[in-house]
Amino acid sequence: MMTFNRNDPSTWPDMKPVIIAHDVARSHDRSTAVVGGLSYYQPRLLGIAHLEELPLGLCGSERANALAAVDRRYYNNALIVADLSNDASYAEDLWQMFGYRVVGVHITRHGNGMDFERRQVPGGVILVYSIGRTTLIENYRAEIERGDMRTVNNEMSRRAYQQLAELEVVDKETGRFYNCLSGRHDDLGISCAMLSWAARHPHLPEWVRIFEGSRIIRRPRQTFGWSSFT
Repeated sequence: MMTFNRNDPSTWPDMKPVIIAHDVARSHDRSTAVVGGLSYYQPRLLGIAHLEELPLGLCGSERANALAAVDRRYYNNALIVADLSNDASYAEDLWQMFGYRVVGVHITRHGNGMDFERRQVPGGVILVYSIGRTTLIENYRAEIERGDMRTVNNEMSRRAYQQLAELEVVDKETGRFYNCLSGRHDDLGISCAMLSWAARHPHLPEWVRIFEGSRIIRRPRQTFGWSSFT
């Protein structure tokens, strides 16, 4: 049995809720699955327990299936926070796989992370929030500096940290921007920032309420005989 260690989120018995942040890769990058959330017993603590790069070359339903394999390790009960910036059609594949557990993120130059749109998909609706890339990264840096962040210590977490450390910082009159240099990647680092944003988001209780409510099986109500149910 794994011994609980406050500083190692992979040993935490529970999170509320488990969140999987999913950066969606472009053609030559890997998509990611970063798993974490707020400690159930110490809600101020935010932990990242697992970081994974999905296989290269996946798209659409194949990519959603690879993400579902990670989700199964957490009893198919994670909130899926997915980057839909570069592939809007992927929302349909995610909806088919995870339903109301999906929250979309559209990363732009600007955006406060509070404004959202209701994106229609066959059979339902996904909330998609707009957030500035700079806001996302600086919020994550502030989370770390406050000392309420814990991350599993392994090669993948060190890679995520290095990705963010290597970003080029450009200050302009319109604000500060973080650019990924040619030949380098930021997918794991951005996924960590997405998870941090989602875990502290004021709408988190409502996201959880929506996906938990969707699982309630309502008993059919008889109206005009056995053939008519609502």
